[in-house]
Amino acid sequence: MGISPLIQKYPWLRHTNSVEKYLRPEYYKQLLRSYTFNGTSDIQLLENFLKDKHASSILELGCGSGRASDVAVRINPEAKFTFSDLSERMLGTAKEHLPSRSAFVISDAIEFMEKTSEQYDLIYTLWSFSHSTHQHIHRLGIEKARHYISSVIKKFIKENMRPSGSFFLIHFDSLSDEQRILMSQWKRIFLAFANTEQQSLSKQIIDHVLLDFDNEDIITLSIDHMRGDPIVYATENDMLETFMNFHLETYFNTSPIVADIVEDIKSQAERYRNMDGLYAITPGCYMYSFIKS
Repeated sequence: MGISPLIQKYPWLRHTNSVEKYLRPEYYKQLLRSYTFNGTSDIQLLENFLKDKHASSILELGCGSGRASDVAVRINPEAKFTFSDLSERMLGTAKEHLPSRSAFVISDAIEFMEKTSEQYDLIYTLWSFSHSTHQHIHRLGIEKARHYISSVIKKFIKENMRPSGSFFLIHFDSLSDEQRILMSQWKRIFLAFANTEQQSLSKQIIDHVLLDFDNEDIITLSIDHMRGDPIVYATENDMLETFMNFHLETYFNTSPIVADIVEDIKSQAERYRNMDGLYAITPGCYMYSFIKS
């Protein structure tokens, strides 16, 4: 099956974007699903973490359109905020509803952490940190990226987190039902995803640095593994569009192997199809939080 018949069947394959531009904000909101864990959303998990934190300088890495940012601003309205994201158009949408006095920085998360000289009381990032780490893995190769990213995280904690400062991070579980489908596609072209029976390299790097710092009493670390509530898709088309254009970020839409990708996602998703025709696919995450000693 060629690309033309595919586009006739799946018109949403016409969507394309770059890593820097990401999805159009309105399309991102259309595709975004509610991620909940025993009924508690990812935003509520952040809110639970923030509610007893009174910070004067707050950083969000990978703010996107500002979905989580509003919660942090509501809880700490007087704080000085810095919002960073690689996508200029997503950051532009965030600017429309976040305090104008905030700093808005177009930057990859890892590069921001490397270059900043500011200090922060509170840092948080939901889901997007892994994208930054994997982009550097693809750019530098596994071993060079492992050294570079580890060095940046260590530098940031030591130099840019204030004593008693807090950090909150949600990272996807690459062994969840949802991510197994996605990892099977990414491994076709990226060496970083070659072993789909282990957690992603981004999580391995994060674990190594943070567990070492916890053992050295530089931070006090908490890690919670959370199984998500199944995400339900009413139709095959709905499921495919979300996986291809949201999770895989339209990366394969113009690829010669796009037909193979679509068929493989359909095949794997079939095991999660209920008798009523609905697809119920379970995500998962690791929730990290730590305080600097």
